[in-house]
Amino acid sequence: MALSSISSMAGWTGFWADLCTFLGTPIMALAVGSVLAIIQLLTAGKKSEFYQLTNESLKTVGPILFVTAAGGVLGKVIASSDMVNFITEHATVLQAMGIFFPFLLAAILKSAQGSSTVAITTTAGIIAPLLPVLGFASPVEISLVVMAIGAGAMTVSHANDSYFWVVTNFGEMKPEEGYRTQTMMTLVIGLAARVEIFILNLIF
Repeated sequence: MALSSISSMAGWTGFWADLCTFLGTPIMALAVGSVLAIIQLLTAGKKSEFYQLTNESLKTVGPILFVTAAGGVLGKVIASSDMVNFITEHATVLQAMGIFFPFLLAAILKSAQGSSTVAITTTAGIIAPLLPVLGFASPVEISLVVMAIGAGAMTVSHANDSYFWVVTNFGEMKPEEGYRTQTMMTLVIGLAARVEIFILNLIF
C-alpha cells in the first residue's frame, strides 16, 4: 500500500506502476499479507497449530468484518441517495449553520453506519461541490471544513463501529464498559475538536 501511494504521488507509469497500484489496493494487500503469514506459520513448524490459530482469529475478527461490511453498504446507500439534491435545495438554511454543517453531517454518517472512512469520504463527496454555495471559498475556510469533517467522523464510536469491537475485545471489556470508555471518549474528542475549529473559524 505504501508503494502504491508512492507510485501515485510520483506519477509512475508502465508495468511496475500498474503492479504497485494493483498490489496496493486494500483487498489485495490483505490477501498478500495473509498468504505470507500462512507461509511463515508453516515454515516455522506450526502446522499442527494452524487450525487452532485460525479458529481463534476468526472468533475475534469475524464479527468485526461483518459489522464493517454492513457499515460500508449503508454508507454506499446513503451516498447514492438524493441527499446532495436536498442539500442544494436547502443551501440557504444550511449556509446559516456555517462550519457546523460539515461536522454534523460527518457525525451523523459516522454514528449511523460506524465507519470513519466512509463518513469522511461520503461527507467530502457531498460537501466538495457545494463549498461555494455554503460560503466556503478561501483556502483557510476549506481547510477548516476538512478539519470539521475529520472531527465529525470520530463522533461517536459505538456498537456498529468495527474499531469499537477491536478496543473492547482486545481490552477484555464488556460492551457496556466500551460505551462508558470508547464511546464517551470519542464523543469528548469530537466535541473538543469541534469547539477548537469554531474558535479558529472566528479568528480566520
